[in-house]
Amino acid sequence: MASQKEKQRYPFVDIYVEDEAEKTFLLSKPTCFLILGKPGTGKKTLARKLAQIWKCTLIEGKYHSIDLKITYMHISHETVMLFIFLQSQELLLGGQSVPEELVAKMLLKKIESPEVDHFGYVLCDFPSLSEDYMTISEQIEYIRNLKLKPDFLINIKCPDYDLCQRLSGQKQHPETGHIYQRNEWDPDIIEKRKKKKKEQHKGGDGEDEEVEEEEEEEEQDEVAESNPLNRQYLNFEILCDLMADQDSQYLIELDGNRSPNELFMVSTTQINQDHLQFKTLGIIGLEKDELFRTLASYKLVAPRYRWRRSRWGRACPVALKEGNIVMGLPDLAVSFLGRMYVLSSEAALRAFMLNPRPYLLPPMPLPPCKVLVYGPPLSGKSTVCNLIASKYKGKVLKISDSEVTADHPEVQVMVEEAVETAMHTPITLSAEVYAEVLEEAITQKNKDRFPGAPEKGGWIVDNYPSTTEYWSALSEKGLIPDIVVSLKDTENYELQEMLKLQEEKQKIQQSAEEKGKVKHSLTGIFFYKKKSNLICSEITLPEFPEDGFPDVPEMDPIKEKVNLFMHDLQTLESAINELPLAQTAILEIAGRTPETLLNQTVQIMENPFKYHGWEIATEDLDEEADDLQAETEAAEEAEEEEQEENEDEEEIKKNEKKRQMGDTKHFCPVSLKELFILYPGISEHGAKYREKTYYFSSPENREKFLENPEEYVAHNEPLQAPPLRMFLLGVHGAGKTICGRWLADKLGIFHIQFEEHLQELIMQKTEKKVGPDFDEEAEEDYQVEMAALLQEMRVTSQVKEVVLTDEEEAIKANLVDNETLPYEVLDQIAYEWWTKEPIRSTGFILDGFPRTSDEAQYLADRGLCPDVAVFIQVEESDIIDRLLPPRLKKWQDKQNKKMDDKNKLKDLKTKIRVGAAANREDSESEQEDEDEEDIEGILEDEYPKEEDEGEDEEEEQETDAIERMKTEIAENYEADGNRVLAVQEDLEKLLIPQISISGGRKPHIVHYQLYNKLKDLVENRESIFEKCYPISMSLAHKMLVFSYKHPSSFGQWDPIKLSEGDSIKPFQNQDTPSFPVIHQQYIYFFTSKQNRETFMKNPIKYIRQPKPKPAVPVKIAIVGPPKSGKTTVAKKFASVYGLMRLSLGDAIRFVLINQPESELALMLKWHLHKGMSAPDELAAQALDVALMNHVCDTAGVIIDGYPLTKRQVNLLEAMRIIPVKIFELQLDAKEVFRRALLDKQSTDRPPYPIHDSSQILSVRNSCYKMHIDEIRAYYEDQHQNWCVVDAFHSKWWVWNKVLEEAQMITKEIQLYLHSNNVFNLQGVAAALIKAMNEVGCLKPKFPFLSVKKTALLFLAYHLKAFNPRSSDYVRKKYKKKLDKFIDHCELIPYLGTKMTRKYKEPQNRPIDFDHKLRIFFSLKYVDLASR
Repeated sequence: MASQKEKQRYPFVDIYVEDEAEKTFLLSKPTCFLILGKPGTGKKTLARKLAQIWKCTLIEGKYHSIDLKITYMHISHETVMLFIFLQSQELLLGGQSVPEELVAKMLLKKIESPEVDHFGYVLCDFPSLSEDYMTISEQIEYIRNLKLKPDFLINIKCPDYDLCQRLSGQKQHPETGHIYQRNEWDPDIIEKRKKKKKEQHKGGDGEDEEVEEEEEEEEQDEVAESNPLNRQYLNFEILCDLMADQDSQYLIELDGNRSPNELFMVSTTQINQDHLQFKTLGIIGLEKDELFRTLASYKLVAPRYRWRRSRWGRACPVALKEGNIVMGLPDLAVSFLGRMYVLSSEAALRAFMLNPRPYLLPPMPLPPCKVLVYGPPLSGKSTVCNLIASKYKGKVLKISDSEVTADHPEVQVMVEEAVETAMHTPITLSAEVYAEVLEEAITQKNKDRFPGAPEKGGWIVDNYPSTTEYWSALSEKGLIPDIVVSLKDTENYELQEMLKLQEEKQKIQQSAEEKGKVKHSLTGIFFYKKKSNLICSEITLPEFPEDGFPDVPEMDPIKEKVNLFMHDLQTLESAINELPLAQTAILEIAGRTPETLLNQTVQIMENPFKYHGWEIATEDLDEEADDLQAETEAAEEAEEEEQEENEDEEEIKKNEKKRQMGDTKHFCPVSLKELFILYPGISEHGAKYREKTYYFSSPENREKFLENPEEYVAHNEPLQAPPLRMFLLGVHGAGKTICGRWLADKLGIFHIQFEEHLQELIMQKTEKKVGPDFDEEAEEDYQVEMAALLQEMRVTSQVKEVVLTDEEEAIKANLVDNETLPYEVLDQIAYEWWTKEPIRSTGFILDGFPRTSDEAQYLADRGLCPDVAVFIQVEESDIIDRLLPPRLKKWQDKQNKKMDDKNKLKDLKTKIRVGAAANREDSESEQEDEDEEDIEGILEDEYPKEEDEGEDEEEEQETDAIERMKTEIAENYEADGNRVLAVQEDLEKLLIPQISISGGRKPHIVHYQLYNKLKDLVENRESIFEKCYPISMSLAHKMLVFSYKHPSSFGQWDPIKLSEGDSIKPFQNQDTPSFPVIHQQYIYFFTSKQNRETFMKNPIKYIRQPKPKPAVPVKIAIVGPPKSGKTTVAKKFASVYGLMRLSLGDAIRFVLINQPESELALMLKWHLHKGMSAPDELAAQALDVALMNHVCDTAGVIIDGYPLTKRQVNLLEAMRIIPVKIFELQLDAKEVFRRALLDKQSTDRPPYPIHDSSQILSVRNSCYKMHIDEIRAYYEDQHQNWCVVDAFHSKWWVWNKVLEEAQMITKEIQLYLHSNNVFNLQGVAAALIKAMNEVGCLKPKFPFLSVKKTALLFLAYHLKAFNPRSSDYVRKKYKKKLDKFIDHCELIPYLGTKMTRKYKEPQNRPIDFDHKLRIFFSLKYVDLASR
């Protein structure tokens, strides 16, 4: 029930159906990039690389040159753009530069090209800093209104000093175009560097170095001032509004001081990490070959991952979209989305390569609907035509209508030439006229067709002459239909039906005569298509044969037409068959309804555009052998990898060697659909459908599947699995019943003990159980004697005679003599457990069945298979220990009963003796005393006295009985074991999974083992048909690049961790590798092998969960005294989640190593060379530069041990570096020194000296205690992001506490980003209080607005301007609006103080009075709410 609720609550995160997933992909928006930055920062280089790797269209404008060849290739098909191209070419050939207007028009037109609609674009140089044609504001507005808006905004940031230094010394190679920096070509700088290095080694004078550095700085300042590019960038600040409106998740900021390769790596890493759902679109050309098998194996993505067939088959998608079915050429084959498409011409190939989406989107592939319908009279041609037209929204062209038209010129000529002949004979037009009239009717556009229908087609021709001459005329006109439907009536069914309506016709005639409506005497019969409108007069219906025409003169014309049609059709069929693309559908109309004929026609028309299955052939086996060989060769090439990676590859190879199974895995889909049974299929009875392998239980089921595969495969969701059905087998005494009852109670399914069920079936009549264990033993002598005596005393009761049916006799014989149960009896017992409710939908545990090989064969013959067969294995000693005590107890009870029975017999005999003596005394009282001795003798003879106990027969002793019972148990154990072994072999032949558990231990241990073995089968029941394939990371990347598989909606999120509530997204790097898995058509990524294995067991469980919230980089800081564990926690975050651990020293080293020539690096070097520590200002700038690392923007950063003073806090606030959470690890001084002492004694201590002496630790701890209270108070008051953690606990406790707080704050941010209006309550309250305080102090009043509305607007601007969770651009944008709002509010007090009652001349007024007064009046009609 829980799983059903979960399914109802959470749909699939990804679309389950492959075709629907492809449709969604085709309808999705392509990825678009907009790259911004100052001139010279590397925008174009980055754009080219992004366009190459993401297969996007590069849109690049140049002021002095342009790639005319590429531009012409994409735009020459448009007249306007061709004119622009020719104009640009003329200017370039004349030695002039292309005007900005022409470049802008080309770029804007290229954005609207079909190529961009499919591949997306990478746009740089737009917005253009030049405003000759469009202002920057107009360009930004144009970008905002694009149909394909940019998904990513990439801003390359570079300080002006570094940029000018770079651009001032650049030189370009005239041949290669490579750009060289000044330090690479200027001999003076190269020589000066060499001299510097020598002086550093010799210890040169420091003052000379300072003078040289000052001179270099002065030169660089002069270059920066004189550089026109720097002045040109002053307008770039306008672009901040564009970046402010961009979602922060899709805004990437890069450090322009990095190399182009580093910029490209950082940008692609961030895009792939955060936004993997944007997919690349790749098309791969394939070589010429006639077979799809060869095409599928060309340029494989990887072994076993071949290109798949599409629904178009050999038909060209471009031609089909136009309305023509044209077979493609093998040398024009391409692959897209993992499928093969064959194009018919070079033009079609170019169109498909530019944008395949229009040709692949639904309703395509669809037949063009070019149909000709032939048929004899009264066969229903028009009805079929109308139904086809209604199905495909086409139009019916009736040629009979054009026969009687005299408007055609040739008709008029024929009438003028032969008027008298035309009056006696019907006008028969020539074949050319027919074709011309048909062509004219076809060319008329059909407005009723549905959207997306083929341009040509949509016509159905009715009553076209069925002769070779007319067909040849159609061929010459190119009006060949795709299908010719021929209706045949071999049994004359329609005519016979009409002739059998005699009674109905007579009734119509009589009613018409009574009303006086029938006044004519007709000897013929006039038939109409509708039976209800049939009117006859003087009807004379002779008898007619069953299978022929009535032999009457009136039927002769119809016979002639039918015979003529059949003759013409035979001749026409040969002409039609000569055309390879025209299909012929001959339909029998006898006993068929028009809807049936329509369905047959539609099936034939759409059959070429359906997936088809085929039996596994030798070629398929050869392909698998080739794949296996390729995998082996690939494994040999990867021998240099690490051991762990090799083990992972071996595991991947082991899984990939298995075939790509279908929607029912290895189970027979036909048995599942028809019987709701999991029947393991046989590989010899295999077939392939949509490149997936299916196994079947028999060839007959395979044929059923191939006739209509869609009936047996999954569609919108996975196929429903039957409930658990399990066999529980073992020898007698193994504990089957105990385990079965316990497991059935736990799982809520039925427990059926087979032999007990048989006993219940016959106990209604036998009133007792039968069998060797229940039959009474042979009666002993004393029991026979006692029964005879009781018979004499008439105390026994009469035994009822039992009458059993044949089935019950068979059951009794099976229980008593172990005879085989007939199939008829088993059908009434076992077959119902698989087919009848409620057991069918609930499941069962069948205890003790099958018992013999015959019963196992019955299961195979009936196709009844369990999910698993569990065998409980026990030793002989265990069976003896279990069965001997109850048997011994039974033997003891029997012995005691035997003694009691003997005593009862003795008493009974004594009682009889006494009674007999008394009776004789009464009957012979008159005899004499001498006869007494004879009486005693007679009694002695009839009732002898009991012998002494010593004379009793020798009884079985207890020890002998124990030995005998042990022997019997051992013999039964051996016999049962042999039967179980035979059954086990038979079930193995049926491919039924088997589980063996040891049943010799205590019951609760056996129960635990049993459930542990069945746990995956029970808990992962919903994914029993799912198949996952682990792959390597390189193969996953290759599949995504080629669009062979789609990235899942989880992106880089681990579905397992996401289901466990983890809100920190893992980051992929060398320390935190990712493990991809293919499920259906998607690729999922996991952070560990264990999570991957968990997902592979039950993927349905984990893809049915809410979609992941927007990824948020975790930016936290951790402070504390020395030895408090700051670095330990920071390194743990870096190793588990891939966060960047960043200390102040790390930030400075990052700048010095990666940006040695930057202004910041030079200043840091100057201080360090002087032996001074870096100032806080420079250290904060270094931290700001280091935070631009792509790891910080994607995974996040943990700042280790910073800030430590209030001054450092102020610097971070000025740079807007505000961690979302700051953790303070509290630790007293005593514990600090204790941990320091333990560290000194550690063997892992580094070899170099460490500043951890007691004096240094004491100073550091004192300084920390001096400043931490002030820092804590500030962050608690301003940001409420301070968290105190007791560091006295273990490192694991501290780690879990910090992780818990980090997860909590990350979830809050994700929820805010997801809903856009959810804030942290404390933060909102603090921000409101702060804003309201400023409102109270300022008391603003906006012109022409009320005080209340002014206060509300001020609060709104203030909250937006100081929201710490907004991007820096958004805060700057609203700060400007807030300042402007405050300036407008100050107009009222200003004008109130400056305006006097007396009029003042303009020269006597304040300088800015008139200007502010005009501003005041202009605000009267301003709607601030719309802003």
